[in-house]
Amino acid sequence: MYIEYIEKNFKPTIKELELLNSKEIIELYQYIQQQGGFIKYYSQQYNKFESQDNNEILNLFHKYLLNYELNLLNIDGKYLQRCAYVEFDKAINCFTQSPEKWIKDQIILWSLPNDVINKLNKNLFTFQDMSKNHKNYGMDIRAQNPLTDTTEAKDENFYQAFAMTVKQYKDYAEDPNTFFKNNPYYKKDKVYQAVNVDMEKWKDEIHRLFDFFPNFFSINNGLNYLRQNCKGANVPEIYMRVQNCWIGGQQDFQGLSQININHGPGDCVWTIIDANHVDKLFNIMPDLYLKEGRWYVNIVYFLQNKIPVKQIIQKQGDILIIGPGCFFQAKNIGNSIHTSFNFLMMDDFSLQQIYIRQIKNDHYKFQSVIAIRNLFLDIYIHEKLCILKEFLNYFIDEELQRQLSKKHITHFELSKSSKDVLICAKCQKEIFIFFQYIKDWVIYCPDCYVDDEDVVYMKYNIIQLKCLIQADTIECSKLLCSNYVGESKCKLTQQLKLLMQLPPEENTTILESRQFLDEFIVGLNIESSNSHNQQNGSSVDYGYNEKNQIKKIQEKITMMKLQHDKLKKHKQQYDKHSELQVIKYIQKTKRRILN
Repeated sequence: MYIEYIEKNFKPTIKELELLNSKEIIELYQYIQQQGGFIKYYSQQYNKFESQDNNEILNLFHKYLLNYELNLLNIDGKYLQRCAYVEFDKAINCFTQSPEKWIKDQIILWSLPNDVINKLNKNLFTFQDMSKNHKNYGMDIRAQNPLTDTTEAKDENFYQAFAMTVKQYKDYAEDPNTFFKNNPYYKKDKVYQAVNVDMEKWKDEIHRLFDFFPNFFSINNGLNYLRQNCKGANVPEIYMRVQNCWIGGQQDFQGLSQININHGPGDCVWTIIDANHVDKLFNIMPDLYLKEGRWYVNIVYFLQNKIPVKQIIQKQGDILIIGPGCFFQAKNIGNSIHTSFNFLMMDDFSLQQIYIRQIKNDHYKFQSVIAIRNLFLDIYIHEKLCILKEFLNYFIDEELQRQLSKKHITHFELSKSSKDVLICAKCQKEIFIFFQYIKDWVIYCPDCYVDDEDVVYMKYNIIQLKCLIQADTIECSKLLCSNYVGESKCKLTQQLKLLMQLPPEENTTILESRQFLDEFIVGLNIESSNSHNQQNGSSVDYGYNEKNQIKKIQEKITMMKLQHDKLKKHKQQYDKHSELQVIKYIQKTKRRILN
């Protein structure tokens, strides 16, 4: 059947022709066609080509049979690659070993046993359970052309905005014909997927996810140094898709690694390019980053352009780990629910990919999702990673040169708001060092400055930052450290936690602990009223507001101490409150006041 085609269009050797005519190859080819074709079969977790003994047979498929199957002459199958798979007998290592020991590939698929995924999904991650638990929860819906196979970024193929409740989407997924009949403004020629569903308040689902994942996803994660939670990054998001829904070609917006778990019931096919080969795609598609997420192509497009590419079929219970800087697209084979979040493995390659992507974001003026410059600074202070010296020096020099290029002479003041994540109100770019307070407490970055403003504020003293980058040793400092969302190496945070865990001693211990809490919380949160004023549109004088806030906080602390004395009397009467409980009460109340 295929011999004539191959002899006509190629020049196989005598040995190759003998193999192609062998009964083994004929039967294997027929079996592979029954499984959906060579590309699909090759992407499965387990198949004949895993064995090194079958390299000759694999070469035949790459050189000849794939072209015959697709009826094309310009496909070089050697660019078709396979991702790495976590074998069942080695899966325990993923829970007990550091990621550097088992994440050896940029794309990894890890299949959970059926009983494990059933326990993970139970009462939470099915269409029925989600409808029961979050019936009226509103979601953003994206309408798509299910037949899209194009590199052209056409809005009619990609994005029409709708909204549904979880219950409505469950009805649509289970019985689309009845749904369309009852909701005529939805079109039958489109498919609809629920995107970026916010899980921040879905505590049961989040706890369940992290109970089932290896600890390093939450403990040894560079995103623990974020100063605020970011949806979709360190807070998981849910996606609900029906058959033929697709994710257009894109990188992670910040170049981070991504964890995606398919809760089922249907499968999803992913097409992924390693970070090392993304530049090849960029060379043939210069506007790649301008149309991210808005196009989807058959894997043949990448093979024809000689771009190494991997295809993965993600089944129910499969955890897909996509490395930093990888380019990916996906399409649903059936209906499925997915959860995803990012993590940052603090190795040189991961940090480099994030840096490269940030430069791209700056070039195309994309809005910030994560404050990468501040994150790099916080990681460098506590982890002492040498590669971050180069990146931070670049960011600092970039900021300084931009400031020096300004024609208008300004006065610089060090702001007390250095712990806040500040975003420019105009361009939504992360503010690293320099910024302006405009009227009504609007914050502008150096690119959006107003010329008639005479004062420019600094989140950090730029000379101190330069010295910090060159220092051999770095100590935690209230001027640099912040409140971090996860477990970090910040000594100030560890001291605070240690004090909270000490057994009760004499009254002097309580007093010292209280003073430490006072100093630490005031030092880290003195900018909180500035943030509230910005949100509420207040226009009071900056210096007056800051002093006034310090006075208010000190008054509140005095009040806390009076309350503590009352609690001591209460303790003497009823002997129900330990000194440790008093400390916790003070801390909890202060946080409520400051936040």
